[in-house]
Amino acid sequence: MATEEEKKRNLGRINAMIIYGLEKGLWDLMGESALAVSTHVGGGMLEKLEKSMGLEIAGEDPEDILTEIGRIFVDEIGIATQFDINKEGDDVTFEVQNCVLLKTERDLINEGIQPFMCPFLNIAASAMRQRLQIQTQVREINVDVDGKHCGLCFRMV
Repeated sequence: MATEEEKKRNLGRINAMIIYGLEKGLWDLMGESALAVSTHVGGGMLEKLEKSMGLEIAGEDPEDILTEIGRIFVDEIGIATQFDINKEGDDVTFEVQNCVLLKTERDLINEGIQPFMCPFLNIAASAMRQRLQIQTQVREINVDVDGKHCGLCFRMV
């Protein structure tokens, strides 16, 4: 019988497998058009984050919202060890270290699929759309598996 620690690792593996399967399936079905799905996915993830983790975006400063999303992912969920945000003009960039989804992203890249279901990027972009009533556009998803680092960016348009 598996220990509690093994069960946690296995749960993480199942979640990564689900994310991989969804991204690959959508990419196989829709090609690059699958990137447009991330907008809707981000809205659903944001809704769950608000309900389950108490994130509030109404009336909050955009930079505070982004900082709180990063804090929740690092301190409460433990999906990464570091989450830095920089807003310059209309671009919002993220530097994420040691994300638990790096191997999943590597597998997608090896299959020729641009990862697009990043919870950091999709939730943050959705929060900005809701809070500021603007559109967002994913600009960059750079994955460095060896360096255990992701560089992410979206533009507010």
